[in-house]
Amino acid sequence: MLWGLVVGGVLLTLVTILAVQEQRAAGALRREERGLVGAERVGAELAAAMTAGALHADLPRIFDSISFDAGRDWSALVRRLTSEVVLLEVAPRPPGGPASREAAGVRIGWLLRPRPDSVSPRAAVSVAAPVALGDGVVISGADEAPPGIDSCAAPDSAIAGIAAPSVGVSGSAQLQGSPPELLQATGDVGAFDRFSERATLVLPGGTYTTSPATVGTSCDRQRSSNWGDPGGVIAPCGEYLPIVRVDGDLTLGGGIGQGILLVNGDLRITGPFTFHGMMIVKGAVDITAPADVSGILAAAELRSGAGPVTQLKVHYSKCIIANSLDSAAPLSPLSSRAWIQLFQAP
Repeated sequence: MLWGLVVGGVLLTLVTILAVQEQRAAGALRREERGLVGAERVGAELAAAMTAGALHADLPRIFDSISFDAGRDWSALVRRLTSEVVLLEVAPRPPGGPASREAAGVRIGWLLRPRPDSVSPRAAVSVAAPVALGDGVVISGADEAPPGIDSCAAPDSAIAGIAAPSVGVSGSAQLQGSPPELLQATGDVGAFDRFSERATLVLPGGTYTTSPATVGTSCDRQRSSNWGDPGGVIAPCGEYLPIVRVDGDLTLGGGIGQGILLVNGDLRITGPFTFHGMMIVKGAVDITAPADVSGILAAAELRSGAGPVTQLKVHYSKCIIANSLDSAAPLSPLSSRAWIQLFQAP
């Protein structure tokens, strides 16, 4: 009888211990799963907010790295592994709150690379309303390689010069392309929404005069009036190609810039302005001063006050557009072996 009680007590103790261990293991597994889900969410949000151009500016050399907080409970580190591939690591940030304590021991890494968008412009200038062109206008859809950029391939194609419902030409206006005029009602502003969420510089409507800015010998990318330098890659801001989104009407009093310009309103150019890249304007473009664009210009309407458009020069450049798209490219996981759970030795 005594031995039966002893054996029964031992068995009951073992069962209790096993049950507690199972419960603890199940709890740990649930916490790890919740931690993995949280880390994946944070990583996906961070990757969606990154662009190749911004990372290239922060991590110019292989094995460069940058760390930052990803919310209250998470930290992240981005390390450049090759010219194309970066490693994004996400881990709880100590001392943590409930979320980071729950995710203790979770550390996840993603291998990411840029995925540039594909844009097929119909014309160097695309307008949704009839256009009248006058003196000082030169619009060319023939591909031109910009000076000072050795990486560009030789020009090899041409698009239409201008696409609009109707085009009136007078004075010294020059149109070139294949064909010079494409009579279609198009503003080609569909790419606006695609790039809008990736804007690296968001500005309210207003009047701006743009010019490159530096801090010492480095490009000052925090300055709202700095939209890069199209003068060449050797300039401090030569490789800065921002996505600039202006929420409202924009008046440009002059200056230079490059990258992608998105205007969610009307654009008025009142001072000499030079831009390399893509200019997409949801409203009207009103030009009363010399405007020189290498790339493409798309708008709902194009005018110069109440008269014909004057003082506008637009030259299509496949290389400039490709550089702008490369800089604006979002980062996506590699097609295989992109995700791994990382472990750190104690």
